[in-house]
Amino acid sequence: MSDPLLSFASILRENVSLAPFTWLQIGGPTRYLAEPGSVQELEGVVAACFRSNIPVRVLGGGSNLLVREAGFSGTTLLLSSPAFGGITRDGNLVRCGAGVKLSHLITYCVGEGLAGLEHLVAIPGTVGGAVRGNAATEDGDMGHAVKSAKVLGVDGAIREVPAEQLAFSHRASGMDGIALVEVTFALTPADPRALTKREQTFWILKRRIQPGLPERTAMAFVDPVGFKASDLIQQVGMVGTSEGAIRLSSTFPNYLIASTNATSSQVLSLLERVRKAVMDRSGVQLQYHLQIW
Repeated sequence: MSDPLLSFASILRENVSLAPFTWLQIGGPTRYLAEPGSVQELEGVVAACFRSNIPVRVLGGGSNLLVREAGFSGTTLLLSSPAFGGITRDGNLVRCGAGVKLSHLITYCVGEGLAGLEHLVAIPGTVGGAVRGNAATEDGDMGHAVKSAKVLGVDGAIREVPAEQLAFSHRASGMDGIALVEVTFALTPADPRALTKREQTFWILKRRIQPGLPERTAMAFVDPVGFKASDLIQQVGMVGTSEGAIRLSSTFPNYLIASTNATSSQVLSLLERVRKAVMDRSGVQLQYHLQIW
């Protein structure tokens, strides 16, 4: 371990495989895996990495992450500590740690009688990842409910950023920084019983178009504006197509299923085959739902 990081030895592990932290369970090791137990430790370890020119990334729920076999030659942060898992309410505002599961936040808001996020039920991952990627359904996205966020800079400094500076767009944001630490949502009061029914309805509808998510499954592409990726895949006859130990689901064409010995190169090869076929037929350029490390 390099000298600048010695003071953080208690929260750092070296050469840890990232595969078990991702839904596809593919990929090599990270040079360091850090699990800070407080905001101060988070700021400190990122600042130390900054001074040592060690790149830093944050790992959320791993539902949309593909790690190459070469791994990541930097520090991977896990915001799994209770310090990043709190939810508090102040009137119509809800402050939520980036490490909270999105499903837990939605359940909390519904129980508190606060509307605005319940249509996102059944989307996996953490709040930080969902906001950064502006998770969405046909009924709206995360960005519309965000008031502000605390953003971790590459130098370890955390600053409060209003929603308009996060530059939300279709299934994306223009956030400048390593990660979100906390998000404040502005929601609308509603009857908890009505919200619960609404949440249940969205859950049922989502399950009709989403697999039961067996082990080693991940969504392949973002739905383009005005289209469904699954429809475009069906149109080019690539439902169930495979590449080595990776295949597209025969029932839910926009989902990848990995078998034993699957590799990142197989995933990327399959995705590129599908993208080319769709582009050649429809002129639509599919974008990866997966982040590639």
